[in-house]
Amino acid sequence: MKNFSKIIKALSKFWWVLILLCLIPSFNRLIHKGFFPTQDYIYVARIYEMDKSLKDGQFPVRWVPDFRYGEPLFNYYAPLPYYLGSVIHTFNFSFLDTSKILYALGLILSFGTMYILGKELWGKAGGLISGFVYLYAPYRAVDIFVRGDISESWVFVFFPLCFWAALRLSKKVNGKNIFLLAISLAGLFFTHNVMTMLFAPFFALWILYLVWDRKKFSLIYPLVFSSVLAAGVAASFLLPAFFERSYIQTQHLTGGYFDFRGHFVELKQFFSTFWGYGASVWGPEDGMSFQVGVVQWVTIGLTLVFAFIKRKQIIKDRTIYLLVVVFASFLFSLFMQHNRSTFIWLAVPMLQYVQFPWRFLAITVFFVAVFAGSLAKLLPKYKYAILTLVVISCIAFTYNYFRPESYYDDATDAGYISQQTLSIDDKLPKDYLPIWVKKITSPKITQPQIVSGQANASDYSARSNSATFNINVEKNSVIDVPLTYFPGWVAELNGKKISLMDPSDLGIIRFSVPEGNYKISLYLGNTPLREAANIISVISILGCLVFVLYKGPLCVWRKGDKNN
Repeated sequence: MKNFSKIIKALSKFWWVLILLCLIPSFNRLIHKGFFPTQDYIYVARIYEMDKSLKDGQFPVRWVPDFRYGEPLFNYYAPLPYYLGSVIHTFNFSFLDTSKILYALGLILSFGTMYILGKELWGKAGGLISGFVYLYAPYRAVDIFVRGDISESWVFVFFPLCFWAALRLSKKVNGKNIFLLAISLAGLFFTHNVMTMLFAPFFALWILYLVWDRKKFSLIYPLVFSSVLAAGVAASFLLPAFFERSYIQTQHLTGGYFDFRGHFVELKQFFSTFWGYGASVWGPEDGMSFQVGVVQWVTIGLTLVFAFIKRKQIIKDRTIYLLVVVFASFLFSLFMQHNRSTFIWLAVPMLQYVQFPWRFLAITVFFVAVFAGSLAKLLPKYKYAILTLVVISCIAFTYNYFRPESYYDDATDAGYISQQTLSIDDKLPKDYLPIWVKKITSPKITQPQIVSGQANASDYSARSNSATFNINVEKNSVIDVPLTYFPGWVAELNGKKISLMDPSDLGIIRFSVPEGNYKISLYLGNTPLREAANIISVISILGCLVFVLYKGPLCVWRKGDKNN
């Protein structure tokens, strides 16, 4: 018996190995040659375009060269997962394998961030319960294997991280914790702008709860300051994405299929165990699943039951208030997916850019996981038994969700990123078409065109955000260059800037050239707004470094707070 106890004690030191093994079923189907079909696969091309632009010296990357005649994709589309993808690709992984690695990393890291939040709230066992309920939520599989949404799959990493960092800062106001919160929020801002918008009111409620729970109003200052600092770090993306919206055709983001009114979830769909690889459609006959999850519903029910049974205890230790905030947030996230919430969607015009109300399922999954972890605190004697049951149940009920519908064993990068593929207009989204593009045509123009006059262009060479060519003009000419016009483009004749004319109907750059021989250079520069946004980001990053290196107390926020 003593020997057995020693064995158990020895094995307990390696509990993390067992935990890691239990993560494998969430991503093992990604370890397969070729690739798999999803509703959106343009993310492979986005990684390729990001990598190409970085290698050309763009930073921050705003412009991608191969979507039609170039588009300001990353001026509006949150870039962080694609920066990471470029880093992964440098280790000689194909772009398809890079995509799969990004998915797997998102799953593993989100488990880790939920664990540290759950551990801070409920202890180690509670953190693990929260982590597994979070990881094995059916909607996580929808994001990866049905929708094919790398960006949204990565927001799950940052939701818990932001809550955890705010919680840490509320317990101890110091430079390190300000840095943690600022970087966590900035990571979310750089990962998914729509999900950031959905997350914001819930995070604001979390801040108010922390201030109220600690009974220190002065905590509002470092918490808000950290949030503002985070916005400063992400300013290089946030400011142009918001203030330069008038430069793109936003009707493609909210019209037709993307009208939010066609994508509400019926109540029964939250409880249904239906699984499919189809699309979201008007009405309840969707081809994809919007279930919260069997294990998730069971843990919610058990938490409510035992919270009621132990109500005197949790009222005494104030856990009740945390549970109320989390459960209320969970219910509101469900409400926002139901058509009864239409009045809110209409009252807040920015919500129309969400497109699909069921995107709130990501918020739902987060609060379910936080709520479930409290079982370890409500039933401390049985916490490891509960953990064991949760892990087994999560894997058993969702393992068949974490797989693609089929595989393309012979798939290669070329089928997703070749110039031929990127020249097919209906394969490219129109989300970020500049307003100057009046029509799209095929085949694609690849050389400067002489619109009027007499001239001969030669040696055309284009990089991700620049181009050069030589031209011999015999008679004053108007030239079209196969680059989409966008504010910031500059044209130079023999090193001298010239004015651009109104773009052609294709939206490409047009200018006039007098008689003579010239070397023409074009490059995408920064508008004053982008320049200011870049400067704000640099200053804010330096500010973050100051806070993380500063070891002393932050007395400016400690006045009157004896316990900080």
